[in-house]
Amino acid sequence: MRFSHVYVEEKARRYPLTEEILNRCKDAAVIPIKHYKDIFDRPRQDTQAQKRSPALILAVREGARIFKGAPVCQSFGQRNFYYSSSVMNCLFDCEYCYLRGMYPSSNIVVFVNFEDYEKDVVSFLEEGPLYVCASYDTDLIALDGLTGLAGKWIDLAKRSSNLLVELRTKAAPPVLENVPNVIYAFTVSPDEIVSRYEKNTPSADDRLKSAARAVSAGCNVRLCFDPMILTENWRELYGNFADHAAELVDFSKLTDVSVGCFRISKEYLSSMRKKCLDSGIAWYPYVIRNGVAQYEEDTDRQMQEFMCGRLSRYIAEEKIFTWN
Repeated sequence: MRFSHVYVEEKARRYPLTEEILNRCKDAAVIPIKHYKDIFDRPRQDTQAQKRSPALILAVREGARIFKGAPVCQSFGQRNFYYSSSVMNCLFDCEYCYLRGMYPSSNIVVFVNFEDYEKDVVSFLEEGPLYVCASYDTDLIALDGLTGLAGKWIDLAKRSSNLLVELRTKAAPPVLENVPNVIYAFTVSPDEIVSRYEKNTPSADDRLKSAARAVSAGCNVRLCFDPMILTENWRELYGNFADHAAELVDFSKLTDVSVGCFRISKEYLSSMRKKCLDSGIAWYPYVIRNGVAQYEEDTDRQMQEFMCGRLSRYIAEEKIFTWN
């Protein structure tokens, strides 16, 4: 994606990553700002319009940079489960994405002070092994040609054997580097879901073929059938998709798979509804349980059990993780 405007914090100017990104955005108007929130947190932004042509904001992340894993996220049995956001927002435009409710803007913020993230990781590692999901609030692999941040997390993992990094993506990169303590987690959905709800993303087959190439290269690959979206024909849709995925990817060589139905915090859902008045995803009559908007309990259970059962034809049950 080309950016017509790049906003640069005064503090961000001195970082090498800022110059690298600006060199890749030579046609953009560069606008100096004091703080990224002056642009990102402005009131009454039209986030839907911004999605069609977002601005890029280069900033310095101060304060906390590594956070305890959120309850709505899967920990995959990892005790020290954390996540980190070196970018805010995503190039893709998925109708169900919780970022629609989380942020007041669709502009993309890149934090250029990765050196500070490295220091934070080193500090956390003093207390023991660390599992960091580095790509929850964005898609670092999709943005790597612009920011190089996926590569920086991979390089950090190479230097820190007690660090396990997950990079989740809906992209379909041609090549991924085999690093023992990096997990490439591909979020995959049936083409009907992709075409209806996952705007600007690669097709289901493109993602699966990318995952298959990574598996063949010896990479740690996770397939995430999450979130499952409720449709009238969800059994046929997801059952056929599980079978098709197993035709393209060698499930015996996967690190694991995850299964989960759509869920979102009630606060983010409330914000999403204000912005997305015509969204069937946003306005479904969810049930609120423990502060999380979800499908009805029986529906949620049936969908997850069905998908786990189908996937168990191809991968050991102990390698199938669910959200609850």
